[in-house]
Amino acid sequence: MTRYMFKSHNASLVNHIFQTLLVTYLILLLAEQIWTGLVSVYLNLNYLLIIVIIAGILDVFSEHYKKPSEKITKKDYLFISLLGIAGFLIIKFKTQSLGWLSWLISIIAGILIILLSLLVLEEDEEGEKNDEENN
Repeated sequence: MTRYMFKSHNASLVNHIFQTLLVTYLILLLAEQIWTGLVSVYLNLNYLLIIVIIAGILDVFSEHYKKPSEKITKKDYLFISLLGIAGFLIIKFKTQSLGWLSWLISIIAGILIILLSLLVLEEDEEGEKNDEENN
């Protein structure tokens, strides 16, 4: 028998707060990396990271219900492709001083983003199929 710190509505609230803080942190970190000084002038991202970690720990010790899965659509593949292209562009922008090596690193990183995202997406669907067969 597992004891959770948060259950039901409180667990959903903790999960939502964690997700919101994490996305906010990642967006601010990305903005700081692209435009140095944009965020760090106003906010020390290390303090926000500490809050995100605490919220993540609380989320781990919260009760979670398994959501019904959705079928993989063309929108999912399009979104993954756009993320891979965005990753390629960001890495190319940050490493442009490396010359031809910048292209190589950026292309490999973009491909890895796409392949790993596809792997996670399709693994989730396979796991759900196995769960349905076992029930």
